[in-house]
Amino acid sequence: MSTDWLLGTWRLMRADEPLDFAPGVRMEFLAGGVLRYHVDVGGTDQTIDLVYRVDGEMLHTDNPAAPHSMSVRMVHGEGDSLLFDFGGPQALLIREATLSRGPTR
Repeated sequence: MSTDWLLGTWRLMRADEPLDFAPGVRMEFLAGGVLRYHVDVGGTDQTIDLVYRVDGEMLHTDNPAAPHSMSVRMVHGEGDSLLFDFGGPQALLIREATLSRGPTR
């Protein structure tokens, strides 16, 4: 199954409280398994480079710079949304519009 739909930048809309996501988090999925995790720190965009792979409906991420890996169930939802289900608590992201994608209908 192709995961080309995942490529691009996704912005956090909401996350259940136990997840402790910072407001304004963005996840930029690139070809070749590169994930750039963006978080605002004092008005400055801080980027953490991760690697990812998709296995069915599971997204697996790893941070090569620090011993931290994670797996989460993901669903490509309505309106080009991305839902992460952490076995109960959930996070919802929406795709950021880019000029190259053109208007959505």
